[in-house]
Order: sequence, then structure tokens, then C-alpha cells
Amino acid sequence: MTASPFRQRLGRRLGPVPYYQVIHAEPERLHLLSYPQANRSAAIPLLVSGGVLMIIAAVTLIAGVLAAVQELGFATAGLSAAVGGLFGGLAIQRLVGGYAIATTTNEIILDAETFTIRQTSRVGRPREQRIDRASIQGLRLRPYRIVTGGFIRRLQPVLALEMIVGDEVWIIDSAVVPAALQPLVNAMALALSVSVERVNEFPPR
Repeated sequence: MTASPFRQRLGRRLGPVPYYQVIHAEPERLHLLSYPQANRSAAIPLLVSGGVLMIIAAVTLIAGVLAAVQELGFATAGLSAAVGGLFGGLAIQRLVGGYAIATTTNEIILDAETFTIRQTSRVGRPREQRIDRASIQGLRLRPYRIVTGGFIRRLQPVLALEMIVGDEVWIIDSAVVPAALQPLVNAMALALSVSVERVNEFPPR
């Protein structure tokens, strides 16, 4: 089996508030940019867990040093160093991952020939997905259910803007309040010169 060349790899997002702001929109031209700190809420859990693991690693290493100073045995000190190193490695992974998410910026660029999603971050190389404009068949609005909240989670309906590309459905953006999504819907419809279909059914699970 081979993946579809139209399979969305970047930019997919379902959230309660719009992710993209319209920078420029006209027929056959479009530039969307993610809001500043739009990924902050997704990065916080990784940063917090990374900080907690780093504290655990530091405490474990200090306990090992104290054990060695008090001559409680090199085995105890070595075990503390190994456990502290393990927690420290996990902490660094989460901190770097959280920082990468927090500093990620996504943008969508449409011209007369190409639709491009570009993703940049302060960690790692920029990523880009590009398809021919001619492969875009239309736009539609469709309700989805997403999980929101912190400790108390609940399902919340949002309205998502979808783009039909070949046999694939690409999610562009979403919002709980339909009016908040309307500027983006208008910009996409103008740039692609298409009407927007409205689907009332939730997608199958």
C-alpha cells in the first residue's frame, strides 16, 4: 500500500478558536499565518512534565552524591546516578518537544498554481507540503466534536473548514463560534473562486 499524494501531513488542527489569521486575500492569492502563541496550550503539558521530571532527576542525583559522601556504598550512588540520568533524559526530551511546539509557526500560501503549507520552528528544519492548485476541488463547512478542558474534559462541537483534495479531506481550521471562522472562510472562497458547501452531519468515527 502507498500513501495518497494528497494526504495531509501539515497544518491539521481542530480547536475551539481560529488558528489562522488572514494576512492577504484576493482572487488566486492567499496568505494565512498562525496566530502568535497559537500552539502554547499544546506545549504547556510537555513543558510542565519535563520540568517535573528534571526536578526528580536533580533530587535523585543529589541523593546519590550524599550517599557517596556518607560512604553508604558506591552501588547506591551508581543506582541513583542511573535513575537520575534516565529521568533527566526523559525531561530533556519533553522540554525540547514542548519548546518546539511552542515556537512552531504554520502558514498557508496560495498562488495561481500552488497551494503550500509551511511549518517552521526554532527546533528542527522547516517542513513544507505543496500540491497543485488544480487538485483542489472545493471547500465545505462541517461540524466536529473535540475534547476540551483540563482535568475535567468534555466533548464540544466546533465548525471546521474542510478543503477537498482528490479523495482526501484536509482540515484547514475550526472554531466553536461560526462567526469567528467567517473571515477565513471568505478569504479561502475568494482565493479559490469556489462556493462553500455546508454539511450538517458529523463525520463518522
